[in-house]
Amino acid sequence: MKRKKLGHVMSFSRMFSFISFLSATLAWILNIYAVFAISVASLVVSAVLYMRDKPA
Repeated sequence: MKRKKLGHVMSFSRMFSFISFLSATLAWILNIYAVFAISVASLVVSAVLYMRDKPA
């Protein structure tokens, strides 16, 4: 995926990890384990995206 900036704030991979982190935290607080598992999987995917988008 191209390194496309969303304004001056964050790249797609950082936005994806931010949303995954927020949803995982909310699911953990509300004890919704299915959403928590999906959010943790999304965090893993976002880590892979970040490592791929990270400039050398």
